[in-house]
Amino acid sequence: MFFVLFFINIKTRRVYIAGATQFPNQEWVNKQTKNTLHLLASNKNDKSLLIRDRDKKFSNEFDKLFKDSGFNVQKTPFMSPNMNSYAESWVGTIKRECLNHFVVFGERHLRYLISEYVAHYNTTRPHSSIGNMPLELSLTKNAGEIKCQSKLGGIIRNYYRR
Repeated sequence: MFFVLFFINIKTRRVYIAGATQFPNQEWVNKQTKNTLHLLASNKNDKSLLIRDRDKKFSNEFDKLFKDSGFNVQKTPFMSPNMNSYAESWVGTIKRECLNHFVVFGERHLRYLISEYVAHYNTTRPHSSIGNMPLELSLTKNAGEIKCQSKLGGIIRNYYRR
């Protein structure tokens, strides 16, 4: 079993993957957070609140890293997955749309699958919460040949005009 540390900017819906491991602990979580925090803190207008569950891997040092970067840290109540619905929804989405279609052959394979899916999720996947538009809008022409870009063996397809 692998564990993936990820962050979601609720305002922009952008997902950031901090890392994956079979044996997560506080030190690993803090190290991955330090390596990813610059990406999360780069949008000063978007940051303000970190919502996290009460897993023991999220230590006081983890909270301090975010507080020192200007975030308010809010812990969800015990046994309340609905209080972190964006994270729960994203986990369900990546499972349904990507991971359930593969047998994962190790950490390297998992990292590849997740990185390909997150690139799709953050750029071309339509999001119902923003009017079925992708996160990165591209100005497309209404005329031209329609092309298909296929990823992950055809599991993900993106159609665009040439």
